[in-house]
Amino acid sequence: MVTPTHVVTHPVALSDNARTVLERRYLLRDAAHALIETPEQLFARVAEAVAAVEPTPELRAHWAQRFYDAMAALRFLPNSPTLMNAGTGAGTLAACFVLPVEDTLDSIMSTAQAAALVQKYGGGTGFSFSRLRGVGEPIASTHGAACGPVSVLRHYDDVSRLVTQGGKRDGANMGVLRVDHPDVRAFIHAKDDGVTAQRFNISVAVTDEFMRAAATGGTLTLRDPRDGAPRGELPAAALLDEIARAAWRTGDPGLLFLDAMNRANPTPALGAIEATNPCGEVPLLPWEACTLGSIHVARFWLPERGDFDWAALREHVALGVRFLDDVIEANQFPLEAIADAVRGNRKLGLGLMGFADLLIAAGIPYDSEAALALADRLGRTVRDAADAASLALGAEKGAFPNWERSIYAGGPRYRNATRTCIAPTGTIAIIASASSGIEPLFSLAHMRRMGDGTLLPEVSAVFEEAARAGGFASAALGEALARGTRLAERAEVPPEARRRFVTAHEVGWEWHVRMQAAFQAHTDLAVSKTVNLPRDASVEDVRAIYVRAHELGCKGVTVYRDGSRATQVLAHDRPAEAARTTESIAGAPRRQHLPDERPAVTHKFRVGDQEGYVTVGMFDDGSPGEVFIKIAKEGSTVSGLTDAVALLTSIALQYGVSLEQLAGKLEQTRFEPYGPTANPEIPFATSVLDYIFRWLRQHFLDGAPHAEPAAVPSGVTCPDCGLQLAYLEGCLTCPSCGYTRCG
Repeated sequence: MVTPTHVVTHPVALSDNARTVLERRYLLRDAAHALIETPEQLFARVAEAVAAVEPTPELRAHWAQRFYDAMAALRFLPNSPTLMNAGTGAGTLAACFVLPVEDTLDSIMSTAQAAALVQKYGGGTGFSFSRLRGVGEPIASTHGAACGPVSVLRHYDDVSRLVTQGGKRDGANMGVLRVDHPDVRAFIHAKDDGVTAQRFNISVAVTDEFMRAAATGGTLTLRDPRDGAPRGELPAAALLDEIARAAWRTGDPGLLFLDAMNRANPTPALGAIEATNPCGEVPLLPWEACTLGSIHVARFWLPERGDFDWAALREHVALGVRFLDDVIEANQFPLEAIADAVRGNRKLGLGLMGFADLLIAAGIPYDSEAALALADRLGRTVRDAADAASLALGAEKGAFPNWERSIYAGGPRYRNATRTCIAPTGTIAIIASASSGIEPLFSLAHMRRMGDGTLLPEVSAVFEEAARAGGFASAALGEALARGTRLAERAEVPPEARRRFVTAHEVGWEWHVRMQAAFQAHTDLAVSKTVNLPRDASVEDVRAIYVRAHELGCKGVTVYRDGSRATQVLAHDRPAEAARTTESIAGAPRRQHLPDERPAVTHKFRVGDQEGYVTVGMFDDGSPGEVFIKIAKEGSTVSGLTDAVALLTSIALQYGVSLEQLAGKLEQTRFEPYGPTANPEIPFATSVLDYIFRWLRQHFLDGAPHAEPAAVPSGVTCPDCGLQLAYLEGCLTCPSCGYTRCG
């Protein structure tokens, strides 16, 4: 571990949520799990470790202080692995990796091992499965048949589950398949069951040719990836419709525009781009990784002048480029092949966060031409400043080693093959008190669950300040917003405030796509953004988004329709919009899905020394339909066991197995931990499962009074604290505790 010796620290102005996130996920702890680091010491540790690669003591001291000052001012922050691991002597500092998957058993298994090593220390992994032969194709060496890409996807998901149980972040993966692969339709539906590959985002890599065929009524020829031999044809328009319908239902798959990514490939002589990192904003060659960081642009707004400090922004962009370039040298990579690829191209991705905050400060609605104009200027300024900084570093330290084999050969001697990228900023945005990336605000308020189970409305500080200044602040308004009411539905709110504080679901999809394209035009890599759609959006809307994103030059697009994920547990306190839905296949059992908005109850328990939470989502008639169990000791055997039992219980309940039958089988199970509980009605339990199913019986079967279901704004709930998760930038992110899950 690096001990800071040069950095002069000063107090960092952090919100309560920021401190909570840092304490839970970033600050160092001793063997007894006690905190041994403050936020100021964290930033000093990171600054010192990154600056340690500078060539002289004077430069190391100078840049360590500059790096610290920028982070402590919350104007620049690197990606989470750098904050977590820099200066500790363990772990990677990069967040994004792409690993190769060739059509051999050796490659499939060795890549699984490589992914485990990357994810062990917080890296996310992307894979292209496009080189794998289709399911059922013959294997000459064994006289067997190929399992196909979807089976390999499932295997990698299992590896991710095993590796990340005890880690600081859930496993994050991207699975990519070309649109002309014979198994493309199976891949499109790989996550439809809500169980398979839940640690993966999946994307179909489409070509310009396919998009043209879909627009003109043409056909798509499916081809064997080994030799290009035809394997049938599909109507291109029908296939695009199928992709759109799957995304409308579940949020997956996304689309990657393969030709757009490769037109921007800085090193085509080294190979074509086939895959991206988990959130789609970093197209990489096999074995490459990318170091990311973000500038909090709202902190450059000058309220006293009503203007933006462009000079300070350019200065911090230059500092960010140097910081991220130093991270490449300071990094410890899990495999030599990764180290070679990274240092050969020295790719980095500097982006921004707090864009919605900046627009609010400037009084500009997100869905406006003025916002697009500001996005264009911001993107152009960051790109030009980053290019200039990398060019200066090239003169100082040398161009990236593969420069002569790049598109820049004979031209600008950049230090880095790529410089800019707009990446997800889930937890670092909470630390910086910033809105996520270039997204609009997801909500203006949410319900915070207190330790005793009480729900209190928590309102955006900037909105609360504006409401007080405008004379329309009230407790009733805050509570209504926290329970799902839109600002536009409140008559007491002036029209100007409604426009200024527009949220993600109030922004039309065309504005979402145009905003992504505005930044993409000035970004080397790609842009992580979600087109958040309201519940009543149509499949045709999703298809239109795909077409428009391709027309505007985006490198990919992700769509999420409110309520389309099966993991949505708690929802707005509004009347149910539909009764139970069923899907049936002749001769098959019928599964009763819970409505998109469902009540739920959460119960805290203790068995022996083990604490946890059980959350039950209910059908409209109050009967249980799904169970989630959160164990405090993450990564333990009991945590994995209860997670699996909860999943199986949920499926069983939805297929009509009675709670009475399930409880009868799982009560009285005996294993550690066991012992006294905090519930006087169940004073002793022989296991965690014994307690949970006795509590379920007591709560739902024995006539005990039911607690009122807690309601929070719609969206997936955080497994750590129970608040809503925003689906932003391809990730599920908790605005309160910092939990993040991509996939």
